Amino acid sequence: MKDLYKILGIEKTATQEEIKKAYFKMAKKYHPDAVDKNEIQKFYEVAEAYQILSNTEERRAYDLSFGGGKIEKILVDEVPEHPTIFKNEGTNADADAYRIKEMRSFKRRILLQGIFRVIGFSLLMSVFGFALSFILEGILYVGLICGFVVGFLWSINSNFDIESFIESQKKRRIIKLCGLILLIGCVGYFGILIIFRILNL
Repeated sequence: MKDLYKILGIEKTATQEEIKKAYFKMAKKYHPDAVDKNEIQKFYEVAEAYQILSNTEERRAYDLSFGGGKIEKILVDEVPEHPTIFKNEGTNADADAYRIKEMRSFKRRILLQGIFRVIGFSLLMSVFGFALSFILEGILYVGLICGFVVGFLWSINSNFDIESFIESQKKRRIIKLCGLILLIGCVGYFGILIIFRILNL
């Protein structure tokens, strides 16, 4: 997909007011009545860029798809049906339907990317844990599991905004506490192996 910020000539940190000003400026510049037929396509690109970037949810989905960051619950929820879909005839209804289809595709891709990153990093860390346990003469399968747990906790917190998925503050605290206990236990296992290894040298 094209760089929507570049199309509007703005920075990625632009405010909604700056986006609006840039849109009016570019729309005026490339308006079909003011340009050659060959440049009319730019007018539609500007309109599409503004439509996405002026919508907070769509902008976050776009930024996350192309710029990285933590996945929030709102970005993987189902897109609500637009009230005008199939009620208006002609181009507007088709455009709205296409936009919603694209947003759903965005959100599926975002979620899958996050899941694959978590799984991939967790497996990588499990191999590292297995190897480290082997080198330090520990219990191999414990090292494998500890490596996976460390990788999973690290990756899940790096890729997902967990708090946005859990509404209850009490549940968030319990999950954080459990995660911290698991992390300390797994890192502690490797720490103990290293200490014993040093003492035996």
